[in-house]
Amino acid sequence: MTRDAHYRAKLAHRARGLAEFDRRVGGIVREIDERLTRQDIVRVLELGCGYSTALLELRARYGARVDLHGMNRLQGDGDRDILLRNAAERGLVVDDTDPARALPQLSYGDVASGLPFPDDTFDVVASQVAWLYFRNKIGVVREVLRVLKRDGIAKIDTDEIDPKLPPEYARLVEIWENGRLVPFGDYLRRYGLGFETAQEGEYLRLAKRAGVGDDLALLFEIDTSRVHAHFDGVKCVYACVSGVARTPSATSASIAASS
Repeated sequence: MTRDAHYRAKLAHRARGLAEFDRRVGGIVREIDERLTRQDIVRVLELGCGYSTALLELRARYGARVDLHGMNRLQGDGDRDILLRNAAERGLVVDDTDPARALPQLSYGDVASGLPFPDDTFDVVASQVAWLYFRNKIGVVREVLRVLKRDGIAKIDTDEIDPKLPPEYARLVEIWENGRLVPFGDYLRRYGLGFETAQEGEYLRLAKRAGVGDDLALLFEIDTSRVHAHFDGVKCVYACVSGVARTPSATSASIAASS
């Protein structure tokens, strides 16, 4: 059971709802509405769902017409008890005996290590704020693309260059090809993907594509909070080399393990 003081302290960070999603990526409700015109149920996954406010609001809006899943790294980031408390405080009725009011299904783990879902599972994958903290961000992109349906869409709240970090660390995905820096957005455009502008910053818009990341090797990761307590985020550095394995080096693994 999460202590009330801890629950309250994290509420502002872990209980962001659809209104915040609209500012950071926009159009989650619109995406669902459009899909419901041609299918009975829309399957939605939120990465780093925290207290699942957005998912709970989607349940209240759509009932059983949405199949809702959320993923957190740890149960303390948002578990069943926390979701029930959050729903009650917001006047959102949940009842697992009724599909129209059932809690979202929760999973736990490191997103960079893989998503616990089969290929081609979700119509919509969304995330806000969490990208900053993901390790192996290209690996996360690959996993999102894997679990997306053929006509699925992913919207991930992230800026290509984080304005809150100093220049040395602000580019959280750094790709090098033949000694030349390839901006993440330029790399994604090779696959018809990329960043789009939101009310607040940018977001990463992804559709089903093959081959993304096949030519990238993760060299190392830097937890910027270890450089300075006021910094936040994991910077990932890749080399673009065709035919190489995407397994982190021993140096990379040790940096990640100590972070």
